[in-house]
Amino acid sequence: MVQLHNLGPLSAALTVGFLSITPAIAIPSPNGGQDLQSSGRRKSVEVQAHRGGLGVRPESTLYAFAHALEIGVDVLEMDAVFTKDGVPVIWHDDQISATKCKDTTGNFVGQYIVNITLAELKTLDCGSQQISGHPQQKLFPGAQIQTLSEILDLVSCVGDKSIRINLETKLSPLAPAISFPPEKYITSLVPTLRKHNMAQRTTIQSFDWRTLVGIKKSFPDIKLVALADATTIVPASDGTYPWLGGVDLRDFSGDWVKAAKSIGADIISPRWAVAGTTVNSPTYRPFLTEEMVRVAEKLRMETVPWTLDDEVSIEDAIVKGVKGVISNYPERVIAVANTLGIKAGKKGKKVPEKCLKNGGTRV
Repeated sequence: MVQLHNLGPLSAALTVGFLSITPAIAIPSPNGGQDLQSSGRRKSVEVQAHRGGLGVRPESTLYAFAHALEIGVDVLEMDAVFTKDGVPVIWHDDQISATKCKDTTGNFVGQYIVNITLAELKTLDCGSQQISGHPQQKLFPGAQIQTLSEILDLVSCVGDKSIRINLETKLSPLAPAISFPPEKYITSLVPTLRKHNMAQRTTIQSFDWRTLVGIKKSFPDIKLVALADATTIVPASDGTYPWLGGVDLRDFSGDWVKAAKSIGADIISPRWAVAGTTVNSPTYRPFLTEEMVRVAEKLRMETVPWTLDDEVSIEDAIVKGVKGVISNYPERVIAVANTLGIKAGKKGKKVPEKCLKNGGTRV
Protein backbone atom coordinates (compact mmCIF):
# COMPACT_ATOMS: atom_id res chain seq x y z
CA MET A 1 0.00 0.00 0.00
CA VAL A 2 1.36 3.42 -0.98
CA GLN A 3 1.52 5.90 1.91
CA LEU A 4 0.45 9.07 0.12
CA HIS A 5 0.82 11.23 3.21
CA ASN A 6 4.56 10.56 3.11
CA LEU A 7 4.83 12.08 -0.34
CA GLY A 8 5.12 15.69 -1.43
CA PRO A 9 2.11 17.09 -3.28
CA LEU A 10 3.59 16.43 -6.72
CA SER A 11 4.81 12.94 -6.03
CA ALA A 12 1.51 12.02 -4.39
CA ALA A 13 -0.40 13.12 -7.45
CA LEU A 14 1.92 11.19 -9.71
CA THR A 15 1.67 8.09 -7.59
CA VAL A 16 -2.10 8.09 -7.91
CA GLY A 17 -1.82 8.40 -11.67
CA PHE A 18 0.76 5.65 -12.02
CA LEU A 19 -0.33 3.32 -9.23
CA SER A 20 -1.13 0.51 -11.60
CA ILE A 21 2.12 0.65 -13.55
CA THR A 22 4.95 1.60 -11.23
CA PRO A 23 6.28 0.55 -7.83
CA ALA A 24 5.27 2.59 -4.80
CA ILE A 25 7.52 5.54 -4.02
CA ALA A 26 7.22 6.86 -0.47
CA ILE A 27 9.59 9.81 -0.20
CA PRO A 28 9.23 13.57 -0.30
CA SER A 29 9.13 15.28 -3.67
CA PRO A 30 12.69 16.38 -4.58
CA ASN A 31 11.67 19.98 -5.28
CA GLY A 32 9.05 20.30 -2.56
CA GLY A 33 6.41 21.06 -5.19
CA GLN A 34 7.98 24.34 -6.33
CA ASP A 35 6.86 26.06 -9.52
CA LEU A 36 9.72 25.43 -11.91
CA GLN A 37 8.70 28.10 -14.39
CA SER A 38 8.61 30.86 -11.78
CA SER A 39 12.04 29.80 -10.52
CA GLY A 40 13.60 30.16 -13.97
CA ARG A 41 13.59 26.50 -15.00
CA ARG A 42 12.82 25.37 -18.51
CA LYS A 43 9.26 25.75 -19.74
CA SER A 44 9.53 22.67 -21.93
CA VAL A 45 11.30 19.33 -21.71
CA GLU A 46 12.31 17.17 -24.65
CA VAL A 47 11.00 13.59 -24.47
CA GLN A 48 13.24 10.86 -25.90
CA ALA A 49 11.96 7.30 -26.31
CA HIS A 50 14.85 5.02 -25.30
CA ARG A 51 15.11 2.29 -27.95
CA GLY A 52 11.61 3.34 -28.95
CA GLY A 53 10.29 2.96 -25.40
CA LEU A 54 11.20 -0.59 -24.40
CA GLY A 55 9.02 -0.41 -21.31
CA VAL A 56 5.92 -0.87 -23.44
CA ARG A 57 7.10 -2.40 -26.74
CA PRO A 58 9.89 -4.82 -27.81
CA GLU A 59 12.97 -2.63 -27.96
CA SER A 60 14.19 -1.09 -31.20
CA THR A 61 11.49 -2.76 -33.28
CA LEU A 62 9.37 -0.95 -35.82
CA TYR A 63 6.45 -1.35 -33.42
CA ALA A 64 8.32 0.39 -30.62
CA PHE A 65 9.19 3.40 -32.76
CA ALA A 66 5.67 3.49 -34.22
CA HIS A 67 4.17 3.60 -30.73
CA ALA A 68 6.57 6.39 -29.76
CA LEU A 69 5.39 8.40 -32.76
CA GLU A 70 1.77 7.82 -31.78
CA ILE A 71 2.19 9.05 -28.21
CA GLY A 72 3.97 12.20 -29.35
CA VAL A 73 7.60 11.95 -28.28
CA ASP A 74 10.07 14.52 -29.55
CA VAL A 75 13.00 12.20 -30.26
CA LEU A 76 13.45 8.55 -31.21
CA GLU A 77 16.57 7.33 -29.39
CA MET A 78 18.33 4.34 -30.97
CA ASP A 79 21.62 2.49 -31.47
CA ALA A 80 23.41 1.51 -34.67
CA VAL A 81 25.61 -1.52 -35.28
CA PHE A 82 26.73 -3.10 -38.56
CA THR A 83 26.00 -6.55 -39.94
CA LYS A 84 28.65 -8.79 -41.48
CA ASP A 85 27.74 -7.40 -44.90
CA GLY A 86 28.11 -3.81 -43.72
CA VAL A 87 24.48 -2.78 -43.28
CA PRO A 88 23.65 -0.42 -40.38
CA VAL A 89 20.93 -1.94 -38.21
CA ILE A 90 19.17 -0.54 -35.16
CA TRP A 91 20.00 -2.68 -32.14
CA HIS A 92 21.54 -1.94 -28.77
CA ASP A 93 23.53 -5.12 -28.19
CA ASP A 94 26.56 -6.26 -30.17
CA GLN A 95 25.54 -9.88 -29.49
CA ILE A 96 22.14 -11.52 -29.99
CA SER A 97 20.70 -12.29 -26.56
CA ALA A 98 18.43 -15.26 -25.92
CA THR A 99 16.41 -13.08 -23.56
CA LYS A 100 15.39 -10.79 -26.42
CA CYS A 101 15.43 -12.84 -29.62
CA LYS A 102 14.94 -16.43 -30.67
CA ASP A 103 15.97 -18.38 -33.73
CA THR A 104 13.37 -19.40 -36.28
CA THR A 105 15.89 -20.93 -38.67
CA GLY A 106 19.63 -21.22 -38.27
CA ASN A 107 21.58 -20.77 -35.06
CA PHE A 108 22.24 -17.06 -34.63
CA VAL A 109 21.29 -16.42 -31.02
CA GLY A 110 24.50 -15.88 -29.08
CA GLN A 111 26.46 -14.70 -32.10
CA TYR A 112 27.85 -11.21 -32.61
CA ILE A 113 25.99 -9.12 -35.15
CA VAL A 114 29.25 -8.30 -36.91
CA ASN A 115 29.40 -12.01 -37.84
CA ILE A 116 25.79 -12.24 -39.08
CA THR A 117 24.51 -11.09 -42.48
CA LEU A 118 21.40 -8.97 -42.76
CA ALA A 119 19.48 -11.85 -44.34
CA GLU A 120 20.41 -14.08 -41.41
CA LEU A 121 19.56 -11.39 -38.89
CA LYS A 122 16.10 -11.02 -40.41
CA THR A 123 15.25 -14.62 -39.51
CA LEU A 124 15.30 -13.81 -35.79
CA ASP A 125 12.09 -13.26 -33.83
CA CYS A 126 12.77 -10.35 -31.48
CA GLY A 127 9.22 -9.60 -30.43
CA SER A 128 7.98 -12.70 -28.61
CA GLN A 129 9.74 -12.42 -25.25
CA GLN A 130 9.01 -9.96 -22.50
CA ILE A 131 12.23 -8.74 -20.92
CA SER A 132 12.62 -8.77 -17.17
CA GLY A 133 11.46 -5.73 -15.25
CA HIS A 134 9.03 -4.45 -17.86
CA PRO A 135 5.68 -6.20 -17.32
CA GLN A 136 3.78 -3.60 -19.38
CA GLN A 137 5.71 -4.51 -22.52
CA LYS A 138 3.25 -5.53 -25.24
CA LEU A 139 4.67 -8.29 -27.42
CA PHE A 140 4.76 -8.44 -31.21
CA PRO A 141 5.74 -12.00 -32.16
CA GLY A 142 7.88 -12.12 -35.26
CA ALA A 143 9.16 -8.57 -34.94
CA GLN A 144 12.49 -8.20 -36.70
CA ILE A 145 15.64 -6.21 -36.15
CA GLN A 146 15.38 -3.20 -38.45
CA THR A 147 17.88 -1.50 -40.69
CA LEU A 148 18.52 2.21 -40.18
CA SER A 149 16.89 2.83 -43.56
CA GLU A 150 13.74 0.97 -42.49
CA ILE A 151 13.37 3.16 -39.42
CA LEU A 152 13.88 6.27 -41.53
CA ASP A 153 11.30 4.95 -44.00
CA LEU A 154 8.84 4.61 -41.10
CA VAL A 155 9.34 8.27 -40.19
CA SER A 156 8.85 9.28 -43.81
CA CYS A 157 5.75 7.10 -44.19
CA VAL A 158 4.12 8.58 -41.10
CA GLY A 159 4.94 12.09 -42.28
CA ASP A 160 6.08 13.47 -38.94
CA LYS A 161 8.10 16.52 -40.00
CA SER A 162 9.14 17.47 -36.47
CA ILE A 163 10.35 14.14 -35.08
CA ARG A 164 14.07 13.93 -34.46
CA ILE A 165 16.49 11.05 -34.03
CA ASN A 166 19.25 10.51 -31.50
CA LEU A 167 21.48 7.84 -33.01
CA GLU A 168 24.20 6.12 -31.02
CA THR A 169 27.29 4.60 -32.59
CA LYS A 170 27.54 1.30 -30.75
CA LEU A 171 31.13 0.12 -30.46
CA SER A 172 33.79 -0.25 -27.81
CA PRO A 173 37.47 0.71 -27.91
CA LEU A 174 38.04 -2.10 -25.41
CA ALA A 175 36.63 -4.81 -27.69
CA PRO A 176 37.49 -3.94 -31.30
CA ALA A 177 36.88 -7.47 -32.60
CA ILE A 178 33.13 -7.40 -31.96
CA SER A 179 32.25 -4.47 -34.20
CA PHE A 180 33.33 -2.61 -37.30
CA PRO A 181 36.04 0.03 -36.69
CA PRO A 182 35.10 3.67 -36.04
CA GLU A 183 35.74 4.60 -39.67
CA LYS A 184 32.75 2.53 -40.78
CA TYR A 185 30.43 4.48 -38.49
CA ILE A 186 32.00 7.79 -39.50
CA THR A 187 31.66 7.22 -43.25
CA SER A 188 28.36 5.30 -43.45
CA LEU A 189 25.79 6.75 -41.06
CA VAL A 190 25.56 10.37 -42.16
CA PRO A 191 25.24 9.52 -45.89
CA THR A 192 22.35 7.19 -45.02
CA LEU A 193 20.69 9.94 -43.00
CA ARG A 194 21.19 12.42 -45.85
CA LYS A 195 19.69 10.00 -48.36
CA HIS A 196 16.51 10.05 -46.27
CA ASN A 197 16.66 13.82 -45.65
CA MET A 198 17.08 13.24 -41.91
CA ALA A 199 20.65 14.40 -41.27
CA GLN A 200 19.61 17.82 -39.99
CA ARG A 201 17.06 16.24 -37.66
CA THR A 202 19.54 13.78 -36.17
CA THR A 203 22.06 14.00 -33.37
CA ILE A 204 24.79 11.39 -33.22
CA GLN A 205 25.75 10.20 -29.76
CA SER A 206 28.48 7.92 -28.50
CA PHE A 207 30.43 6.74 -25.50
CA ASP A 208 33.27 6.10 -27.93
CA TRP A 209 34.28 9.65 -28.71
CA ARG A 210 36.49 8.50 -31.60
CA THR A 211 33.37 8.43 -33.75
CA LEU A 212 32.31 11.89 -32.59
CA VAL A 213 35.73 13.36 -33.41
CA GLY A 214 35.66 11.74 -36.85
CA ILE A 215 32.11 12.82 -37.66
CA LYS A 216 32.82 16.39 -36.58
CA LYS A 217 35.79 16.45 -38.96
CA SER A 218 33.94 14.90 -41.92
CA PHE A 219 30.47 16.34 -41.33
CA PRO A 220 30.82 19.53 -39.24
CA ASP A 221 27.12 20.38 -39.58
CA ILE A 222 26.00 17.28 -37.65
CA LYS A 223 25.13 17.82 -34.00
CA LEU A 224 26.99 15.60 -31.56
CA VAL A 225 26.13 14.15 -28.16
CA ALA A 226 28.88 13.08 -25.76
CA LEU A 227 27.72 10.11 -23.69
CA ALA A 228 29.43 9.35 -20.39
CA ASP A 229 29.14 7.40 -17.19
CA ALA A 230 31.46 6.63 -14.31
CA THR A 231 33.22 3.86 -16.27
CA THR A 232 34.13 5.87 -19.37
CA ILE A 233 35.79 8.89 -17.75
CA VAL A 234 38.43 7.03 -15.76
CA PRO A 235 41.94 6.31 -17.06
CA ALA A 236 43.15 2.89 -18.13
CA SER A 237 46.19 1.33 -16.47
CA ASP A 238 48.47 3.15 -18.93
CA GLY A 239 46.97 6.51 -17.97
CA THR A 240 45.06 7.06 -21.21
CA TYR A 241 41.31 7.51 -21.58
CA PRO A 242 40.32 4.95 -24.23
CA TRP A 243 36.69 6.05 -24.49
CA LEU A 244 37.42 9.74 -25.03
CA GLY A 245 38.81 9.80 -28.55
CA GLY A 246 42.33 10.91 -27.71
CA VAL A 247 41.29 13.43 -25.06
CA ASP A 248 43.28 13.49 -21.82
CA LEU A 249 41.07 14.61 -18.94
CA ARG A 250 44.10 15.90 -17.10
CA ASP A 251 44.18 18.72 -19.65
CA PHE A 252 40.75 19.75 -18.35
CA SER A 253 41.38 19.26 -14.63
CA GLY A 254 39.36 16.07 -14.80
CA ASP A 255 36.21 17.81 -16.06
CA TRP A 256 34.66 15.60 -18.72
CA VAL A 257 32.04 18.23 -19.60
CA LYS A 258 34.77 20.68 -20.66
CA ALA A 259 36.48 17.84 -22.51
CA ALA A 260 33.25 17.15 -24.41
CA LYS A 261 33.12 20.77 -25.48
CA SER A 262 36.67 20.50 -26.82
CA ILE A 263 35.66 17.83 -29.36
CA GLY A 264 32.71 19.88 -30.60
CA ALA A 265 29.87 18.23 -28.69
CA ASP A 266 26.60 20.15 -28.65
CA ILE A 267 24.98 18.08 -25.91
CA ILE A 268 26.22 16.04 -22.97
CA SER A 269 24.33 12.89 -22.07
CA PRO A 270 25.38 11.60 -18.65
CA ARG A 271 24.06 8.55 -16.90
CA TRP A 272 21.43 9.60 -14.39
CA ALA A 273 22.76 7.60 -11.44
CA VAL A 274 24.27 4.31 -10.37
CA ALA A 275 22.66 1.49 -12.33
CA GLY A 276 19.45 0.19 -10.84
CA THR A 277 18.99 3.01 -8.34
CA THR A 278 16.48 5.83 -8.05
CA VAL A 279 16.34 8.94 -5.89
CA ASN A 280 14.68 6.98 -3.09
CA SER A 281 17.08 4.00 -3.14
CA PRO A 282 19.32 3.49 -0.08
CA THR A 283 22.27 3.02 -2.45
CA TYR A 284 21.39 6.01 -4.63
CA ARG A 285 24.42 7.87 -5.90
CA PRO A 286 23.82 10.41 -8.67
CA PHE A 287 26.14 10.82 -11.62
CA LEU A 288 24.24 13.78 -13.05
CA THR A 289 24.51 16.86 -10.85
CA GLU A 290 23.08 20.35 -11.10
CA GLU A 291 26.63 21.68 -11.28
CA MET A 292 27.21 19.50 -14.34
CA VAL A 293 24.16 21.04 -16.00
CA ARG A 294 25.34 24.56 -15.15
CA VAL A 295 28.87 23.97 -16.49
CA ALA A 296 27.39 22.67 -19.74
CA GLU A 297 25.13 25.72 -20.00
CA LYS A 298 28.07 28.07 -19.54
CA LEU A 299 29.81 26.24 -22.38
CA ARG A 300 26.65 26.55 -24.52
CA MET A 301 25.84 22.87 -24.36
CA GLU A 302 22.59 21.16 -23.37
CA THR A 303 22.15 18.20 -21.00
CA VAL A 304 20.04 15.12 -21.71
CA PRO A 305 20.50 12.32 -19.13
CA TRP A 306 19.74 8.62 -19.52
CA THR A 307 17.83 6.45 -18.62
CA LEU A 308 15.12 7.64 -16.20
CA ASP A 309 12.04 5.50 -15.66
CA ASP A 310 10.53 6.34 -12.27
CA GLU A 311 8.57 9.51 -11.70
CA VAL A 312 10.57 10.86 -8.75
CA SER A 313 13.87 10.61 -10.64
CA ILE A 314 12.32 12.17 -13.73
CA GLU A 315 11.06 15.08 -11.63
CA ASP A 316 14.46 15.53 -10.00
CA ALA A 317 16.17 15.70 -13.40
CA ILE A 318 13.69 18.28 -14.64
CA VAL A 319 14.32 20.34 -11.51
CA LYS A 320 18.04 20.28 -12.29
CA GLY A 321 17.27 22.04 -15.57
CA VAL A 322 18.00 19.35 -18.17
CA LYS A 323 16.99 19.93 -21.77
CA GLY A 324 15.42 16.50 -22.12
CA VAL A 325 14.98 13.08 -20.61
CA ILE A 326 15.71 9.69 -22.17
CA SER A 327 13.28 7.08 -20.84
CA ASN A 328 11.97 3.59 -21.46
CA TYR A 329 8.60 5.06 -20.44
CA PRO A 330 8.29 8.35 -22.35
CA GLU A 331 4.64 8.75 -21.35
CA ARG A 332 5.78 9.06 -17.75
CA VAL A 333 8.11 11.91 -18.69
CA ILE A 334 5.21 13.70 -20.37
CA ALA A 335 2.97 13.16 -17.34
CA VAL A 336 5.56 14.32 -14.81
CA ALA A 337 6.43 17.43 -16.80
CA ASN A 338 2.80 18.34 -17.37
CA THR A 339 2.05 17.96 -13.66
CA LEU A 340 4.86 20.44 -13.04
CA GLY A 341 3.31 22.84 -15.53
CA ILE A 342 6.01 22.16 -18.10
CA LYS A 343 5.34 21.35 -21.74
CA ALA A 344 6.58 17.95 -22.87
CA GLY A 345 5.98 15.98 -26.02
CA LYS A 346 3.58 16.92 -28.79
CA LYS A 347 0.48 15.66 -30.53
CA GLY A 348 1.12 12.14 -31.76
CA LYS A 349 0.71 10.89 -35.31
CA LYS A 350 -1.39 7.85 -36.13
CA VAL A 351 0.78 5.23 -37.83
CA PRO A 352 -0.96 3.64 -40.84
CA GLU A 353 -0.71 -0.12 -41.14
CA LYS A 354 1.13 0.27 -44.46
CA CYS A 355 4.02 1.89 -42.59
CA LEU A 356 4.59 -1.32 -40.60
CA LYS A 357 5.04 -3.64 -43.58
CA ASN A 358 8.75 -4.14 -42.84
CA GLY A 359 8.26 -4.90 -39.15
CA GLY A 360 8.09 -8.67 -39.43
CA THR A 361 5.27 -11.19 -39.33
CA ARG A 362 2.84 -10.65 -36.48
CA VAL A 363 0.79 -13.45 -34.92
